[in-house]
Amino acid sequence: MELPINKIITGDCLDIMKTLPDNSVDLILTDPPYNISKENNNRDRSKAWNPVMRRESKLNFDFGEWDNKSREDFLEFTKRWLKECCRILKDGGTIISFFNKEDISFLGWESKELGIRTRTILSWHKTNPTPSFRKVNYLSACEFLWIGSKGNKKWTFNFKKQTEMHNYFETANGSSYKETKHPTEKPLSLIKHLIEIHSNKGDLVLDPFLGSGTTAVACQILNRKWIGIEKSEEYCKIAEARLKPYISQQKLAI
Repeated sequence: MELPINKIITGDCLDIMKTLPDNSVDLILTDPPYNISKENNNRDRSKAWNPVMRRESKLNFDFGEWDNKSREDFLEFTKRWLKECCRILKDGGTIISFFNKEDISFLGWESKELGIRTRTILSWHKTNPTPSFRKVNYLSACEFLWIGSKGNKKWTFNFKKQTEMHNYFETANGSSYKETKHPTEKPLSLIKHLIEIHSNKGDLVLDPFLGSGTTAVACQILNRKWIGIEKSEEYCKIAEARLKPYISQQKLAI
């Protein structure tokens, strides 16, 4: 089968991944639904009493239908996409997934039965989180990534400088880096960092929840091949628009 290299495929990843052969990709890096959406949570921040909290846009925790399932449906959906990812991943390959803090251990337990060894939980620390004025809990300043490797073969792991290999990564939050309207766009600097460590030039990277296309953009910059799957036609268009300049630059360099 000819793999859809450097292409965005519009559709349900559960259906599309079934068409990809076993042991065919070197790295899976993705940001699946967390199932943490809250309906009708558009808070008006334009008139907040504290100037630090004021924003023109509303505070929205409703990311869409794709992130709003029943508990049972969410866990079943997670099992299904994780199983396909583990099948497609090569021995010695790495799988990296953002996930919500309450359920991130679920990925490790489920994938263990599929030949995946949990390597670490990496914290992404946002240096400028939203301040807390109620002061009843810690600031929500971190998201978490589960990292595992497949099989007994030595995994791809390109160790950088000691100071770059802590099990956390720091950037400002989306207010400083976002390029698109996608509600959960991740920082390009973090995605590039992970791809450099867990793959080599020419390797194939799969993102079954491509979203705004950050993984594909990072792969283009770092000379990795990639496959992106995204269910939303709107987000596919956003990702394609982001990729155009990088693909054009690559063609000019040849």
